[in-house]
Amino acid sequence: MAVNAIVRVDGDNVDQALKLLKKKIEREGLIREIKKHAYYEKPTEVRRKKLLKARRKQQKLQRKQMQRNYKNA
Repeated sequence: MAVNAIVRVDGDNVDQALKLLKKKIEREGLIREIKKHAYYEKPTEVRRKKLLKARRKQQKLQRKQMQRNYKNA
């Protein structure tokens, strides 16, 4: 994956440029991708993580639905 992130430095404002670069990298998801490929994960581990993530997401949606029902009642 190639990402071309260009940040211009105006004067001596390196800190501002660094903040902009970090935001761009975060928006692109580059850090997450690097961490994901930092070590090998077995396919079974990948499937298990995906399943757990889906289960947590479903539980979160159910909690929100319950809260909405309580507020309307």
